[in-house]
Amino acid sequence: MEDHLPEHAGTPRDYFELLKLARNREILILNGSVGRAQLYRDLIFAILLKLLPRRPRVLIQDATWEPAAALSREFPLLRPILPWLARKAVAAIDGPHVRYAVLSSDELKQFPKVWNVEPRRVVFQPFPNTLHQYRDVPTRDEGYLFAGGNSVRDYDLLEAALQGTGIPTRIATRWQPVRELPHLQAGPTSHHEFMTMLANARAVVVPLRRTVRSGGQQTYLNAMGLGKPVVVTEAPGVRDYIADGVTGVIVPPRVEELRAAIRHVMDPANAAAYAEMGRRARSDVLQRFTEEHYRHGLLLHAGVISLEQFSRGKQHRRHPPWPEPTLPAT
Repeated sequence: MEDHLPEHAGTPRDYFELLKLARNREILILNGSVGRAQLYRDLIFAILLKLLPRRPRVLIQDATWEPAAALSREFPLLRPILPWLARKAVAAIDGPHVRYAVLSSDELKQFPKVWNVEPRRVVFQPFPNTLHQYRDVPTRDEGYLFAGGNSVRDYDLLEAALQGTGIPTRIATRWQPVRELPHLQAGPTSHHEFMTMLANARAVVVPLRRTVRSGGQQTYLNAMGLGKPVVVTEAPGVRDYIADGVTGVIVPPRVEELRAAIRHVMDPANAAAYAEMGRRARSDVLQRFTEEHYRHGLLLHAGVISLEQFSRGKQHRRHPPWPEPTLPAT
């Protein structure tokens, strides 16, 4: 196996090198979550692969796509045609040699419908926690509620739920509040500031909007991995990662239900119960949603290892064209 990410990634020279490397490979794993900051490198390369006379198999990981949602904010005048352009782009990538790894069981049905892809080429690979060096950092309870991230978030819902509660809340996001709530602070932060606020919060809330894809896993899995109780609104994928009432709290995306859940989790009288929930969540995340589990799952879906090897974590070996892997239940 070889990882190719040079300093000149996304340049013509990089694509030329990638095409040369691809000629000698049976399987390529590409990153489906690259955006403008990465010059859409892996997605453009997936299109260029069709220039090869013999195409390697391709697994596109983290294929968390929503038709033009992000670009519509940056190019509002193009909003009417962006979904059409997005589908054309995916059609340019797609082919019988391509498989897509999505982050929720809900997307196993939604992704093929939205992008006109054969369902048998869409697989579910749970996302891991990304705590890395933060896994063993000291955590504190400084008495505030934390929320963070930008992807598929509904902070308008959270702001409405916080009205009248007086609960001190910090939100790390580009979103800006419209109500004048003195106990609410919101604004963009560095990754270190984000993780510091996460580690020192009493609880974490992730308000999600319902759409064709899942989102928010990185925030609530990291919070759970740090032993924080989480409140997450019902949305695609949430129940793949959280057992309601056991490792977290799942609520309908309605103001009153979210407000009640926030008040309950932030009430000091319930601290012992939520501390125990946080311990269960941490144990679950560090056992099942790890980087190793994620990497082995991708190799399983790519056909590099067998299900038996995935379960035992053995060394990798190659397999013939597209197997039909089935992951253990999560």
